[in-house]
Parts: sequence; C-alpha cells; structure tokens
Amino acid sequence: MFGFLCGRGLRSLLLVTASRHAVDQCICLSPAVMQVRHKVSKKTRARAPHVPQEKEKWTRTLREKSAQVKDPRQTNSPVFLSRVPVDDVWIRTYYPQPKFSLEETIIRHKEAADPTMLDNMEGLVYADMELDMKTGKKTKFLSNVKGTVLLPHDFEQNVEQQRIAIFCQKEEDVAKAKDLGAAFVGAGDLVKQVFDGLIDKDEIDTVLCTPDTLQDLIPIRSILRDKFPSKARGNLSTNLDEMWTLFTKGVTYSSQKKSDAVGKLQLKMPVEDLMENFLTYVNALCEGRSKSLGPFITKVFIIAPPSRERFLLKVEDYVPGYATKERKDDEDSDSDDEDEERGARRK
Repeated sequence: MFGFLCGRGLRSLLLVTASRHAVDQCICLSPAVMQVRHKVSKKTRARAPHVPQEKEKWTRTLREKSAQVKDPRQTNSPVFLSRVPVDDVWIRTYYPQPKFSLEETIIRHKEAADPTMLDNMEGLVYADMELDMKTGKKTKFLSNVKGTVLLPHDFEQNVEQQRIAIFCQKEEDVAKAKDLGAAFVGAGDLVKQVFDGLIDKDEIDTVLCTPDTLQDLIPIRSILRDKFPSKARGNLSTNLDEMWTLFTKGVTYSSQKKSDAVGKLQLKMPVEDLMENFLTYVNALCEGRSKSLGPFITKVFIIAPPSRERFLLKVEDYVPGYATKERKDDEDSDSDDEDEERGARRK
C-alpha cells in the first residue's frame, strides 16, 4: 500500500514537473504572445505662464510701417511705380508697365499697320478705358455709361443704316422728318401703334422727339426703356437737323464690366485729328460724373487690332480731375504735419 502510494505520488509529481517545464518552454519560445500592461502616469505637462503683449499706439510712424510691404510687385506702391529700367531689355515682373503719350501710341500703331507689316492702315484704333464708378455714397455706384458724341473729324464707318423714329406734332416738323428719311414719323398715332405692338421696339434703332410731344410718349416709356428721349442723351430737342446729324454721323460709346468704355478712331487719320477726337471722347465721358469725386477715367489702353499691343496712356495728362486729387493729397499731408507739431508742443 505504501509503495503503491509512493509510486502514484511520484507519478503525479513527475506530471506536474513536466507541465511546468512545458510552460517554461512556451514562455521562452514565444515571448511576444504574452500580454504586457504598462502603468499609466497621471502627471500633466507644465505650461509656460501667459504673458500679455503690450499694444503699440497707433501713430503715424506705425501707419507708415504697416503700409510697407516686403514685395512691392504685389501692390501699386510708390516704390514699385518709381522703378525705371536702365537697359533696353528688362524683366517685366520687376518694373511697372511703361506709359506713353497719345502721340507716341498712335505713331507706334501706325508703324505696325504699315503695308510692309500688318497692312492695316484702314483699321480702327480703340481707346479702352477703365472708369471709377464710385459716387458720393459708399454703397452706391454709377450705372453703365452710354452715349453718342459727334467727333470734330469724321471718318468712314461700316455701320448699317439706322431705323429712326421721330415723334413730332407740328406740320413743318413732320415734313422735315420725312425729308431727312426717318423710318417712322408721327405723334399720338405712332405711339398707339408701338403700344399695341403693331411696331415692334426692335424695329426702331433710335428715337428722336420734340419737347411738345414728350408727354404723349409716357405710355410707351416701359417699352422704349433706354431709347426713351431725354436731353442728356441728345435725342430730345427742337432742332431735328442737329439730332439727325448726331445719331447718323456720331460715334456711340458704352461701358461694360469687362471693358468699361470704348471709343473708336481711325488709324489712317493724321495724328492731330486723332488726338482731338480722343479728347472729345474724354470730355464727353467726364461730363457724366462730378469732378469733386476725382478723376473718372483711371486707365486708358490704346489698341489697334489685329495688333496685340496694348499701350498704356499717361492718363493724368489728358483726363481732368488729377490736379484736384494731387491737391487733396497735399492738403492731407499738410494736416498730418500740423497734427504732429501740435502733439509735440503738448508734450
């Protein structure tokens, strides 16, 4: 009995020893399988104390400092605009676009339109203008500009014959309108035809009217819209001959979002005549805005298709209002100097 127990106990002891040995082997052979837990530390990282920064006072020196930029090419700064290339060849990025006088731009376009080059002496010259549409109120802007001007030096244009309607009552005015060649002539009867749709508004290119017939046109004002006669447009007057000449021989200019205002000239005309026609365009445009608001025309490019050249004009030499702007800038600088002197005396 004792020996049996001893033998059975020895067997159990051997089994236990063998099992422990197998566990030791597993631990040694595959230690990556064992799950290891790390202790989480609850320590927080120390932060630097908040130090409030001192606010600089708004002075003229600080204002000038903030106005400076690192790269003057990004803005129209005086530093960038004052750069003048020394050599005949330069990198455009580092210099402003050169400005020319009107005479220089016309001569350059004439040279490019020579028969030995583009052969475009019969072509047209366009004055592409950028306008400042601001008014006295910050939230209000001018509407699109459109008008017709009679140039002092006329030139041939490939324009289709206009269909002009003349509204007049007097017999002599009716006879005069028919002699001029108007497509539609009349007063109340003509108004009724337009109102009833017998004459479509698209069949009328231009509307001329005498002051005694203006009251009869009120029912069709919403139909005519921009064609409705007014003194500002020049299609309301007692002189039918003058209105007829203006709208048959004059040149129409208009403003758009992409190209603000465009005026046409002819390249083969003498330089003096082209310059005089250009100044007529400028004066007609500037009449639509108060001079106290500054210059109405900010940029002018002279182009002559098919040439790709766009010559920038020295607009301050031809557009009224720049002298007023310079005077205001001088007054503002003088007032700033006076404020500095007063502040120094107080200290």
